[in-house]
Amino acid sequence: MAATSSTETWDAAWTLTMRSKRKRLTDTIFDAYPTLRMFNSKAEVEAGGKEIQEDVMYGKNSGTWFDGYDTVGTDAVDGITAAFFPWRYYAVPITISMTEEDENRKSDSAMRLLEAKTKQSMMSARDAINAALYSAQSGKSILGLQDLVADTATSGTVGGINRATNTWWRNKANTSSTDVDSKSGDFYAGLTGMSSLWNDCSEGNETPTDIFTTLTIFGDLQEIFESTGYARLEAGTRGSADAGMPNFRGATVRYDRDCASQHLYMLNDNYIKMKIQANKNFAKTPFKEPVNQFAKVAFVVLGCQLVINNPRRLGVATTFT
Repeated sequence: MAATSSTETWDAAWTLTMRSKRKRLTDTIFDAYPTLRMFNSKAEVEAGGKEIQEDVMYGKNSGTWFDGYDTVGTDAVDGITAAFFPWRYYAVPITISMTEEDENRKSDSAMRLLEAKTKQSMMSARDAINAALYSAQSGKSILGLQDLVADTATSGTVGGINRATNTWWRNKANTSSTDVDSKSGDFYAGLTGMSSLWNDCSEGNETPTDIFTTLTIFGDLQEIFESTGYARLEAGTRGSADAGMPNFRGATVRYDRDCASQHLYMLNDNYIKMKIQANKNFAKTPFKEPVNQFAKVAFVVLGCQLVINNPRRLGVATTFT
């Protein structure tokens, strides 16, 4: 859209007082990115490499009960393989012309144009990556939750491993249509569905650490949690990013506006990771000037990939309404 314009009379009062503004740039366009924040806070930073390799164990060895001079088995067992994930790269330009920069040099400028444009590009990159986390891989984008915690986990190849023939490489999925706040006796259908998916993703002390869903489903769960005391409600520290977020069996429940409609994801941060290249962690490149323009451009660059190493501990509910 065109820039907002205003018309004033250049009288003495206007000329002497000018406009009043503070040094801030208020965001009115970007969504929050809680999923990226969670993954980024627990990201594994790597020096580089052509691909990302995750070693996985999928088979058991066998032993022999014996006594005296009995022979014991010595057959070799494979049962160990690796998944491979390619690096993906994303860049957002920071572009400014010489005339824009010169016109913004006045000493009373509250926020420099270059600073504002850098912030704009940084937030654009984060917004795009957060959206990609909930998408399916396309072109040169990263793998998303639709690939790694799939609605249909019985087909497709992820990390070079075919889920159709390797059942141990499948995530858990609850595809039953569930009206979250409907009741059967004393039980809410949403909590029953969450409990079932939780148990499928858990074993011993291995339980989901983070739950993400849509705002609509989150609102229903919030209403259930707060009005009935059915599930434990634990508010985060006031002012923290998770303040007021409900807690289901120790896992924080968050909503993300990029989450696909009717979906709820249960993740375990031991088994799904954001990998980030050390020198491309939302890094800003040096400015360069084209030969035929009085302008300069730099980029906010991210090298990353979303990887898994044990999809059995990850789950998705696909039809929560």
